[in-house]
Amino acid sequence: MDYEIFFAQHFKKQLESYRRKYRNIAKDVIDALKKFDKKQAQFLGAQAYKMRVRSSDIARGKSHAFRLIILVLEIENTLAPIVIYFKGDRDSISKEEILAHAENVRNEAKNL
Repeated sequence: MDYEIFFAQHFKKQLESYRRKYRNIAKDVIDALKKFDKKQAQFLGAQAYKMRVRSSDIARGKSHAFRLIILVLEIENTLAPIVIYFKGDRDSISKEEILAHAENVRNEAKNL
């Protein structure tokens, strides 16, 4: 299924903080989103999925790269990344954090 991609300002701010160190992260995220498959991503509930994103700026595989939490808006056939984090900086993200990020992105998506 082909999805449109919606980048909320909330997510763009997160991405920008990583761009200083990983200059190709935006391209890597876009490439990963274009290849998104529900069957290969980890379902987190409430239309949210977690996927690994390989960084072309790091010489390691996906397991030591980025994690991307995506909100799938089925009605609009849209993918909205809600949070990105580097696996080297933190092991995981709490459900409460995901819900807070998702709420921010949903509010921005309503204004489309």
